[in-house]
Amino acid sequence: MGLYLYSSENSFQKAFQQLLLAPLLSKKFFQQTVFDIASDLLKEPNGLEKIYRYAHLFDSSGLFIGKPWEDVKKLNPTLVRGTLQAGGTTGVAEILSELRILAIARGEYIHPEMTAGEATEFLTKVLALNIDLLIMKETEENRVKQLYKDEQASEILRFISEHCFSERVFENLYQEVDNLAVQRPIVTEKILKLIASAKKLAGGLEETDSKLTRYEKAVYSPTTMATSTIESYENKLKTCDDNALVKEAHQLKSSMLQTGLVSPYHVVFLKFAANEKQHLLENLLTIDNKSRDNLKSNLPIILSLISTSVTIDTRRSIYGLLCLLQRDIFTNEFVYELEQLMTSPIHEDILVRTNKLQEIRGNDYLKSLIVSEMVNILGTPLGIGQGFNPTCQSTRAISYWSQKEPVMLLNMMNKFLKTGNFSIDFEGKTISSNALSLIPLEDEDHIDFISYLVVPHLDAIYFEMLKAADGRGQDPHKWINPAFHMTGIWSGFSDIYSDLNFLDNFYYYYHPTNNPSVNKGLPQPVGITIYNRSGQVLGAHAILIQRVENDPKGVTRVYFYNPNNDSLQIWGKSIRTSVTGNGELPGESSLPFEDFVQFIYAFHFPQ
Repeated sequence: MGLYLYSSENSFQKAFQQLLLAPLLSKKFFQQTVFDIASDLLKEPNGLEKIYRYAHLFDSSGLFIGKPWEDVKKLNPTLVRGTLQAGGTTGVAEILSELRILAIARGEYIHPEMTAGEATEFLTKVLALNIDLLIMKETEENRVKQLYKDEQASEILRFISEHCFSERVFENLYQEVDNLAVQRPIVTEKILKLIASAKKLAGGLEETDSKLTRYEKAVYSPTTMATSTIESYENKLKTCDDNALVKEAHQLKSSMLQTGLVSPYHVVFLKFAANEKQHLLENLLTIDNKSRDNLKSNLPIILSLISTSVTIDTRRSIYGLLCLLQRDIFTNEFVYELEQLMTSPIHEDILVRTNKLQEIRGNDYLKSLIVSEMVNILGTPLGIGQGFNPTCQSTRAISYWSQKEPVMLLNMMNKFLKTGNFSIDFEGKTISSNALSLIPLEDEDHIDFISYLVVPHLDAIYFEMLKAADGRGQDPHKWINPAFHMTGIWSGFSDIYSDLNFLDNFYYYYHPTNNPSVNKGLPQPVGITIYNRSGQVLGAHAILIQRVENDPKGVTRVYFYNPNNDSLQIWGKSIRTSVTGNGELPGESSLPFEDFVQFIYAFHFPQ
């Protein structure tokens, strides 16, 4: 006798069968049970796919009899979002209705009142109207409204997009990939998911636009040799001559430079080169004299970084390492702190916190994750993102330290790993995170692992400073910013509420016409106010001004780091930030100077 395994799918099948066989007048007594069990099944892996197998029978079973979804001709794409977000039975019924229409669109269910073309057009409108939920932009508005929590709505939209080709949605997906990738975020899972969805959506159709295929190739086949399994690729490398290997290294490097994305093939090649042909590292990891000098002068530490931190799971750090080698920071102190990072023990409190994470597979994996993410932060400081957390102050500080004080950041991280504690001085008093209640993260899925570890500690310290500086008659960041960032913040401070010449002063200190040497002291923190399209205030936000320069068209622009990785945003009215095409470096956003000043409310200046 076999062991019967309970599952929601078995229960759903049984409940649906009862509904299907029930007399017409009795069906209403069985509908709710189907919806309830469907709700449980939707929370399980591949739940949508399992329910979809029954979608062509929903109408004949009487699932929607007496419900708002009974007549497909009366369904309205503009109402789908509201019913999905309503949750409960309403949300589940909407999902099942969408699956029924998907079955019609795919020709798996011939409906007497809706053709496959009409069903496709209906779903295309649904996707187009809800593209923000499908793509889930990391904007302040989405964070404030907590749209990122509408995971069930996002899941059904993703499922539809992958099973019902729509050129309009296809183009939207690829445009979003392009917008995100150019910003070079450290966390690339969202980009990879969008690429996978777009690839599946295209259904093998030939693509002629090189911009569209570039990202797929970067992930799935970055070179002419990297087209088969990882094992066969590794065997190919061992049989190639040096000329072929040099060509392969350059193709892999070119793929990373064009997209910021790293494939498993990059890992195999890098490990092969580090272990057997170290002269190839220069072809893969360097692009200028500075990076070549750094590699040659620091080869032992680079080899250690590769062996201890680069895995298939942490492969993005190969791009981080490529960028790190371009920085002029490889002092003896920096190398020493890197060595400490790879060898220092990890405090018990950190181990306890990370043990609950499913993806952490032992202490060695934890250490490789920490080291690889520090390489990313040091290599691409503008790629650090806050996700959907209200942690712009702490996220901004990490980017600031990586840019201005990389040795100090490494030293802080090493102390944290040993003690499980951060300490920052404020007006003669040391504030330690181990004496405070840590600020829990609202979103752990869209941030890098270093931020996951340290931001709750940094936020606790920041809020303690906020309490200490409250009630002084001026914005407390006048005192907090220099202390929290610890070094390099200009001592002068102006805020729009207490400075009658606020805008004139910003022009005086930050416009290159008045201050040609402004960029020497940057980046500097600045506070901005973000509005929605209707002009309603969404709240204050913390960014870094990176530089102020003329763009290629001669327009004076403010280039800034925004802790929202998805920085192509509308800040208010119709003013949209730019992330590429106006002289931005990877990770920067920008606005014309005159547009930028409409949003600032506090800034620092040199005295």
